[in-house]
Amino acid sequence: MARGNQAIAEFKEVLEKDPNNISAIDGIGSILFQMGGQPFDPKKFEESKIYHQKHIQLKPDDPEPYYWIGVIDWTLAFRGNGEMRMDYNKNNIRKQVKDTDPLPGAIRTEYASKYGQLIDEGITDLQKAISIKPDYDDAMAYLNLLYRRKADMVESKEEREALLKQAERKADMVESKEEREALLKQADDLVDKVKEIKQKRSEQPQPS
Repeated sequence: MARGNQAIAEFKEVLEKDPNNISAIDGIGSILFQMGGQPFDPKKFEESKIYHQKHIQLKPDDPEPYYWIGVIDWTLAFRGNGEMRMDYNKNNIRKQVKDTDPLPGAIRTEYASKYGQLIDEGITDLQKAISIKPDYDDAMAYLNLLYRRKADMVESKEEREALLKQAERKADMVESKEEREALLKQADDLVDKVKEIKQKRSEQPQPS
């Protein structure tokens, strides 16, 4: 933590002399992201996002800052989902919610209210990253995760279990079956695209 703060202070000194120094802006954003994870600190993630947004203001055609905003939004939404499940289980000893279960109705509404805008922002930024860099497979992977988080609102246990066989993570935003199926189609298309990109890369000759 101390070394991280020292590095941030040094980067800020660079920015005092050169406010548009992309390397310093990215350096602070990266360090804050790492500091936000151990221990978990949502304020650090939000602060990290501010620096990635500064990068976008200076160089809007760079895909990386859009990607990192998407990763931050997914991280916060995923953490929030887990915390809401934990709190619900503490207060409902006889009616526990497993990770593979849908969120109860009241919690789904609260989750959508608190994290819906964040999830939509992440999806938009990851889509932007991919539009700039069409073979950005890491961005596609996180976009997949965000689509599935947004789609995880079905109440049927059977439907949910079938979905979880296809998905790496949960989603918690839509209620209608039609919206969910459309989102899952987008997610599956992204998975296929990532596989195609990785296959092409594996077929390319490696430098000696």
